[in-house]
Amino acid sequence: MKRKRLAELVREEAGDLQEAPAPREERPREAPHGGGLEASPPGEGQGERPLPPYLTYVRKECRLRPDQLDALTALARRLNRERKGKGERITENTLIRWAVDLLLERFTDRGEQ
Repeated sequence: MKRKRLAELVREEAGDLQEAPAPREERPREAPHGGGLEASPPGEGQGERPLPPYLTYVRKECRLRPDQLDALTALARRLNRERKGKGERITENTLIRWAVDLLLERFTDRGEQ
């Protein structure tokens, strides 16, 4: 069987979500600034599937050096091995969101002193 590309899988998932009955008008949730893993939004009814967390985030592109990307990939793999399937999968994007949260937390802490 031919292996699907990530873009194809995302398109299929988005298509499935569009076919599902639309819930009340709701804005996507913003990621909390706690630095922890974000839980997926709860479904409103029993028959509805909640949105996957990655579809609730705003897309922002970032260019990384090859050594940064390699280190992020290695760290994400190591953390996923250590968690042994418990909780949400940790991706490079998860680590980037954590890093941004830490940076913003430290920057705002210095500005208030």
